[in-house]
Amino acid sequence: MADGFTLPFATWQVTLDGEDLTPALDPRLLSASVTRKREDEADQLEITVHDADGRFAIPKPGRLLDLAMGWERGTGVPLGLVRMGTFKVDEARWGGPPDRITIRARSADFTDAFRIRQERGFVGQTVSAVLGKLAADNGLTPAIDAALGAKTIPALGPGAKSDAALLRALGKRFDAVATVKNGSLIFMPIGSGKSPGGATLTRETIDRTATGSVEYERVERENYGGVVAVWHDKTTGERKQVQAGGSGDSQARPKRIRKVFANEADARQHAEAEDTRISRTRAKATIALPLGRPELYPERPITLTGFKPEIDAHDWIVGEITDTMDGTGGLQSRLVLEAKG
Repeated sequence: MADGFTLPFATWQVTLDGEDLTPALDPRLLSASVTRKREDEADQLEITVHDADGRFAIPKPGRLLDLAMGWERGTGVPLGLVRMGTFKVDEARWGGPPDRITIRARSADFTDAFRIRQERGFVGQTVSAVLGKLAADNGLTPAIDAALGAKTIPALGPGAKSDAALLRALGKRFDAVATVKNGSLIFMPIGSGKSPGGATLTRETIDRTATGSVEYERVERENYGGVVAVWHDKTTGERKQVQAGGSGDSQARPKRIRKVFANEADARQHAEAEDTRISRTRAKATIALPLGRPELYPERPITLTGFKPEIDAHDWIVGEITDTMDGTGGLQSRLVLEAKG
């Protein structure tokens, strides 16, 4: 410590089926990395430890790891552990020299039953009714945005699909966060700035001086003038179309969805979702933070300062975050940001 400055030092806590493994793993830790995603994909954990003495036992598949990480001390960093979740061990690798063991695990919220195909069919039901059924069948608590939950789905199915696939399909239909986290089935608009419970998410400001490498990309190839979806009118036998968006550049052609939908409501829902997605992905940024921020998470609103004026002007949200800790007390974060349309 000099002039009141304390060098940041990270710490962690990991349990295996409820047993605290931190004291045993600390001397062996090479890296621990957690990737948290907004979409329906499971969060991922990877831990690599050295096995120079050959005495570290490889965890068996299916065992549960609970992880928290954060800053133990340091000037200018938020102190305290942040719980990252519970993960089920599904892969392990041993190699060398030097001998090391890598353990990979995925979020335990995505159970095997959630991914098993079964015959389901929903006709004329609301989003809340459909997702409430999926949540109840999988022992989950529904956390559904009220406006999205009130929307009616003309038809979903039939055919053998897993509950995970149905959730993914609904997320795409409404351009929504559609995932399972900490025992809750979450369905809410992407970039809403709200938590599943409706609370406003705190906006975080990141200045260029706090970053390492930065990559910014503007995607002009998707500068469409709205989205057109075609549907089949059974009464007249004709194909008709609906359009979402397109109030901007009059010279830009609308994007056409290839699929022909069974009714106007289906077509409109998909067109509106695709138009929202295009607006959201016209710009993205990947930012490395040498001093990690594990308290950040997907969907958190972000303001960037000190970059190019065009970059600072965007309203950003976190799409994905990877936090990586090493055995020397270092903790870094890698953020993938999307610009809201």
